[in-house]
Amino acid sequence: MYTYFYLAELIVAFAAIALGISFFWKKKPRHFFIYCALCVIGFFALFAGTFLLEKPQVQTEDTLVIEAHSGQKLQKPKTRYHFRDVTGETEIKGEIDYEKAGEYPVVIEVKTTTGVFEKAVTVIVTDTKAPELVLFGQEEMTVSYKAKFSEPGYQATDACDGDLSDAVEVTKSEADDNGYLLRYTVSDSSGNQTEKIRTVHLIDDIKPKLTLNGASEITVYLNKDYTEKGAKAVDEKDGDLTEKIAIEGKVNTAKEGTYTVTYRVSDTKGNEAVATRKVLVKKFLKAQDGSKGNRGVVYLTFDDGPSSNITPKILDILKEKNVKATFFVINYDAAGERLIQREHNEGHTVAIHGYSHNYKTIYRSEEAYMENLVKLQKKIEKSTGTSPTVTRFPGGSSNLVSRFNPGIMTRLCRLVREKGFTYFDWNVSSGDAGGAKTANEMYNNVVRYLSKSRQNVVLMHDFSSNSKLLDALPRIIDYGIEHGYAFDRITASTPMVTHTPNN
Repeated sequence: MYTYFYLAELIVAFAAIALGISFFWKKKPRHFFIYCALCVIGFFALFAGTFLLEKPQVQTEDTLVIEAHSGQKLQKPKTRYHFRDVTGETEIKGEIDYEKAGEYPVVIEVKTTTGVFEKAVTVIVTDTKAPELVLFGQEEMTVSYKAKFSEPGYQATDACDGDLSDAVEVTKSEADDNGYLLRYTVSDSSGNQTEKIRTVHLIDDIKPKLTLNGASEITVYLNKDYTEKGAKAVDEKDGDLTEKIAIEGKVNTAKEGTYTVTYRVSDTKGNEAVATRKVLVKKFLKAQDGSKGNRGVVYLTFDDGPSSNITPKILDILKEKNVKATFFVINYDAAGERLIQREHNEGHTVAIHGYSHNYKTIYRSEEAYMENLVKLQKKIEKSTGTSPTVTRFPGGSSNLVSRFNPGIMTRLCRLVREKGFTYFDWNVSSGDAGGAKTANEMYNNVVRYLSKSRQNVVLMHDFSSNSKLLDALPRIIDYGIEHGYAFDRITASTPMVTHTPNN
């Protein structure tokens, strides 16, 4: 720009001289030199003034835009001053963070003959690059429709904002009955957004729920009819599949033995559920004292538990001695359930004594007794997964407390066996619930009546106040082992040891 000023001044000077030649030289030659001198002085005065007032020519815009993290930086702008390039002599004052979006004011300084020239420039650092979003695991997954989805994870990073993983928003949208979409979205502080989608396919790999009607192990007496109780099947996807259950296996009630009935059902996806029922066909045994059983075997039995202070210690003793036993239990709470489960898990038999031990209630009728029996059977099955069929009458089959209902015990002794249960009394009593006041008396009562000529069913109790049992029990076991007795637990196939009903 200033170059044009200098050129204009030169043209005016030459024009003035030309005018002087044409005017003064012809008419007043003696004034010509004075005029020229004045023109030259005027020209140099004007030139000097222009030279002093000239400003540097900085070739840059007032606003510059630079992309963050692009590697670009503000360079010294091309600058001319007094007919020469002074770019190298310029200075940029002000700080710019090229890694962070924002507006940064800077000043470009150039030294001139009259001082320092400054040009204000605004540098705008922009962020137009979206964050980087990485999905861990597969972007297309297949999981069971029943399984809880386990997020494989994700990570979001931004060149300006750093780690944005916590800012990722995950939204779920149902695609159809067979899957859904997970949409992952993250935005940086400049509004740049990245989105990714994970597709989750749902498969049906859950087999139907197959439930037997009745117990999983039942007893049928020789030459009696076997009635197939069947099962129920429900699938969460297909609904009721009971009619599709296939039943395999036959029960020959004319021949003693153990028969297996198998139940199978599949859903539309081919997931198969299988359940089995054991059917024991055997003779209807009359009351007997154990002489027809395994001779020299001792069956330790404990009534009226579980109790929180005695039962765990009994289990510890049995575990230490490596002996299995039978627990005839009554109704129990949550703490008792854990003991029931421990008894079952450690290989003992959890048998039924009765949901209630109230004689007046349970012996008022056959229906009342069976309801009391089955109610506890179902609870034990829920706790252990096994439906017990071994039971012991509260008070024993020979009790007299039921005399208020004449003949009830005689009828019940037959009825429980017809319903597939086996019941056990005892032929050795420790007396711990009555006569025996000390551990020594308990010990003597047991060892005195053990016999190698029969199976021995020993009656004891694990109610909470029976602490003397904890001293007598290890000694009873040691005596049995030292004298050649074997210890075992009662099962549904153990020959019954029973009393003769007195009512």
